[in-house]
Amino acid sequence: MLQSKEKVENLVNSIGERKFIIESDDYLKGLIKKYASNEKYNISMSQEAFAITLWALKDINQNALTSRFIIDQRDVLKYILTREGKKEREIISTYCNMLGIEVSIVDNLFKTPFNFFISNNKKISGYKYRLIYQKLESGYVYLEMDQLIHILREYFVKKIMDIYNNINKTNARTVFRQYSGKIENYRETFKKINAKNQINLGDVDFSIFPPCIKEYITEIRDGGNPSHMARLTLATFLHHIGMQNEDIVRTFKGTADFDENSAIYQIDHLTGKISGTEYNPPKCATLRSNHLCYMGDDKLCPHIKHPLQYYEVKKKDKKS
Repeated sequence: MLQSKEKVENLVNSIGERKFIIESDDYLKGLIKKYASNEKYNISMSQEAFAITLWALKDINQNALTSRFIIDQRDVLKYILTREGKKEREIISTYCNMLGIEVSIVDNLFKTPFNFFISNNKKISGYKYRLIYQKLESGYVYLEMDQLIHILREYFVKKIMDIYNNINKTNARTVFRQYSGKIENYRETFKKINAKNQINLGDVDFSIFPPCIKEYITEIRDGGNPSHMARLTLATFLHHIGMQNEDIVRTFKGTADFDENSAIYQIDHLTGKISGTEYNPPKCATLRSNHLCYMGDDKLCPHIKHPLQYYEVKKKDKKS
């Protein structure tokens, strides 16, 4: 249904299915309203309204809003799976099998394909999601229920984003042609709200940032959801080049799952304000091993071992 223009168009235009377009409309209004105050909007939806909303977002064409929608619905999925899984663990494996993921329960653990685990664990922090700490046997990883649900959350994000990216913009515009005024209103309202959340780096010189840091900032500007290590790298990098904590917090405001209280605490901890320890950004080798290096054809990167070293070299070059 999510990828079929004909099915979504029928939902949108059929008088008998009007309840779903109303549900989607109400959801989009709430999503934009909550975005304005940086609050999550973890409201469950019918499958039909979900499909309509995803296609409407393609027509609205605002990446940050789409990212917020997918992240919020990811958290709804986690809540539902956790609640239902506590009642009956088989519900989790049944859900996976419906998605084509071969999962079974062995000795109260979920026997999960190795490739599925390593394809969806990169943005999750904590040793529980590193392969070296897992029980691995014959191409399968054995996971606790909460581990598998977190992996499924990330799979959901990638899957829905892939579907969204494959929706044809012209088809989306055709589906919502009778609602073009409403779609335009969504778009303009969101643009005004999002303009207030744009990243302002102040006196910090973005032009001499290493490619990895530029990539993380660009991802945030686009409403993305950088991994834990990418966020740690960015926060500690900005701290060491002289940015104030409150400005670093504002830098993360555009992330799809932004929580101001959590961001303030984490940044105060990383910068030593409450921990007494000033953390450094990871070395380039660590970023490469975690698929967070974006050197491309940059000529300086191959000679650099640390993001801060790159910044210092560029800074000296610019002065001279």
